[in-house]
Amino acid sequence: MKRLKQTVFFVTIIMFLYACEKTELRTTENIFPTDKSLVKFFLLSPNTGFVMIKANDVKVNSLSSGSGGIFPGIINSSSEYVAIAPNSSISLALPFAGTGNDSVVVFKGSISSEANKNYSVTLADTGIDRTLFVVNDNAGALPSDSTYSIRLINAMAKSPNLSLIRVDSTNATQVIRDTIVRDLAFKVASDYINVPLTAKVNQASTSTPKGIHSFLRYRLIITSTGLGVGGTITPPQTVSSPGLNQRYISVYASGFASGVGVFAPALQTTIVYNK
Repeated sequence: MKRLKQTVFFVTIIMFLYACEKTELRTTENIFPTDKSLVKFFLLSPNTGFVMIKANDVKVNSLSSGSGGIFPGIINSSSEYVAIAPNSSISLALPFAGTGNDSVVVFKGSISSEANKNYSVTLADTGIDRTLFVVNDNAGALPSDSTYSIRLINAMAKSPNLSLIRVDSTNATQVIRDTIVRDLAFKVASDYINVPLTAKVNQASTSTPKGIHSFLRYRLIITSTGLGVGGTITPPQTVSSPGLNQRYISVYASGFASGVGVFAPALQTTIVYNK
């Protein structure tokens, strides 16, 4: 009996260690899918309902809004990605009510991507049909801890070329404008531009100290006329933890330049990723 108990004890220990080893292996494989492309979907097709996303006919999400939806979401202020095969075919479909089954396919196409690289895949709407375009998220070296990198992605159909400006207006007489991105066409992403986290206040003309304040914001304008379209957004604020200020930010122009309601122009931002 004693020998039997010892045998059972050792078998239990071996099975436990084997299970731990298998779990660790699966975790490692999931974290480092070096043979896959890492993609994030931005669904910016006005008046499009919730859709399922499939890559090579394999469902990758449950449901995401086709008008302003992001998949995967943002966790702890950094962007998540889903791993799919390089150069996958992509389909988006409206589900049957109350089910996760396909109903109406609203888009079908393919993307060009490489293994072990990060991409933003954007669905836009021309008013006649939907289009999908891909931009690379591998920005290279991180900015310093006092700056972050920002880029504009133009997903606004039926619009002339757009520019992104930074406006710092501390009072009615002082307005400081900096052009961050200039003359960007539809379905194009600008380069990443390093900008300070804090507002640059002219010390000679105001008593406001240098630093963060509520008047710094970004505005989208039509390059040829200087007219603003969409709303404004405020930049991220400095945080005290070292390294967390080093971020890449994507600002999206969406909707239609002359649209109203769900088709109205919009300026929206999301953190692409932290390293």
